[in-house]
Amino acid sequence: MKISKARVADREKRVARYLALAVLGFSLAASADDRNIGRDAFERVCASCHNDDNPAPRAMKPSQLAKLPPEQIYRTQFEGVMALYSAALNELEQRAVGQYLSEIPWGTIPDPEKSEKLVRCETSPAIATDALSKPHWIGWGLDFDNSHFQPGEHAGLSAADLANLELKWVYGLPGATSVSTQGAVLGDRIFFGNLQGSGIYSVDAKKGCVHWKYKAKGGARSGFAIGQREDGRFTLYIGDTKAWLYALDADTGEVIWTDKADDHRDARLTATPVLYNDVLYVPVASFEELSGGQPKYECCIFRGSVIAYEAATGKRLWKSYTIVQEPQKTTVSDIGTQQWGPSGAAVWSEPVIDEARGVLYVTTGDSYSLPAADTSDAIVAMDLKTGAIQWSVQTTADDVWTAGCPADEPPGSSATCGPDIDYGSSAILRDLGNGKRVLLAGQKSGVLHALDPDRNGEILWQKRLSPGGIIGGIEWGFAADAETVYVPISDVWENRNTPGHAGGVYALRINDGEALWQKPAVKPACLDRSGCNAGQPAAAALIPGVLFSASMDGFMRAYDPASGEVIWSVDTGREYDAINGVPTKGGSIKGAGPTVVDGWLYFGSGYGRFGMPGNAFLAFGPKE
Repeated sequence: MKISKARVADREKRVARYLALAVLGFSLAASADDRNIGRDAFERVCASCHNDDNPAPRAMKPSQLAKLPPEQIYRTQFEGVMALYSAALNELEQRAVGQYLSEIPWGTIPDPEKSEKLVRCETSPAIATDALSKPHWIGWGLDFDNSHFQPGEHAGLSAADLANLELKWVYGLPGATSVSTQGAVLGDRIFFGNLQGSGIYSVDAKKGCVHWKYKAKGGARSGFAIGQREDGRFTLYIGDTKAWLYALDADTGEVIWTDKADDHRDARLTATPVLYNDVLYVPVASFEELSGGQPKYECCIFRGSVIAYEAATGKRLWKSYTIVQEPQKTTVSDIGTQQWGPSGAAVWSEPVIDEARGVLYVTTGDSYSLPAADTSDAIVAMDLKTGAIQWSVQTTADDVWTAGCPADEPPGSSATCGPDIDYGSSAILRDLGNGKRVLLAGQKSGVLHALDPDRNGEILWQKRLSPGGIIGGIEWGFAADAETVYVPISDVWENRNTPGHAGGVYALRINDGEALWQKPAVKPACLDRSGCNAGQPAAAALIPGVLFSASMDGFMRAYDPASGEVIWSVDTGREYDAINGVPTKGGSIKGAGPTVVDGWLYFGSGYGRFGMPGNAFLAFGPKE
């Protein structure tokens, strides 16, 4: 089901009318009638997913929504996926829902974008042309193998240096309740994005002052690919949550080219693009599995894909779908809604580039509708030059899931509701020596898979590390050196009633999967706070002698890779005085891992969807 342009235009006019009333001084304070309207609308349309007792997966509880400004709750109802759910409400009801849920009076908090005070750097010299030969961090997994391993000469940090780290600056991302961007460092600059405020920033890595800010069409969630042009200058590549891809001048933020990667209304670019031999490879994902939860939505037609672009110009070279077959009409639901399939197999994470074989590897999401695609919940190898699928290995069959699957039934108990244990994290490619290699793939099922990339993905070994589940198992990323793989465990949703039992970290020998050590999560001290959890879904980062893994309790922790002992930690779940004047606090950490460059540590804090909201991007450096 699509919302027509006329309907969108009408909605925009009505929004403008309400804003005009506010400017003219009409009261927007919630009366008793407003709250009654909001309560009735919420219970009629929203409460089946948003409830404190048994919320739908990825749905915020009312106790969490209460901490958000009512304007934000209102705005969310006509932006993105929630527009489908709230289409049954008129504008008055949508505003009343925000006022009913929020503890904050309407108008208390100023427009977050207008409250930001950009502290401009006094000078903005061009990035040195030899910046790639000096300490830097580019991409999500840092290298073509996607190892999340930063060599010592670029990290500039050791276990002995951790005690000397102190908070140097904090940037408050306006309007955000979640921070999941992976910072990229090149020269004296760090680049990061705002998932909800649509800002892409170039900031002085040591001072926190701003070189430039670019306003994207959607939120920026991924990391950055960075390439060097013929004149020595650099280009940033990043996608947004509206499926737009941007090539920006790294010095100025000026647009070099843009492209709408996919026209599906729920399409989004969450994966970090990867640049190889002047070609940019861009995976495409979507939130149609959420839209598919609506009874009247014709589910589903989106297919995950990878697009290859000529990096200099933005010319498309090929687009390869993870599901080769186009969706066809299948059945009609009990209420007369046409169903489509196959669909899904989104690609959420950065590809691995296998230079030796001339292929890229992606891990895929679940299916959204029947028939389930055999390339969903899979590792897929695509030819770098043509995009043709060379082979795929499915590790969970018949995993069909949408937000319409009952939250009160065990996942997988229905033929049309799979366990939702697809892949969120990238694979990692490792060389075992003696001409042997291994491709490691971590799944939300809680299983780490080891495949032979030179034998069409033949399974070498598999290791179950946790029960896994909808927001469980291995979610956003793990790390590896030459011999050992380090795997943080999420299991957030599965342990929501006993949150001290989620999380933990494993160290496994890459050669055969033998567990070298396993450390349970540190039980959080914040269990009285809604959204506090011991789960560790965020991507890990590894440097010589230190493994970094964050938690939903707001802690960033450093582990000894030899023993698993925690050797340093910092609690980020507090308020900060941000350098840009935006009200700022930290919260749960989910998504991107930390960036470690030249003795400094950078990461975001805050995850509001089902954790503790926050909007802080933090920079730690050595004490003076």
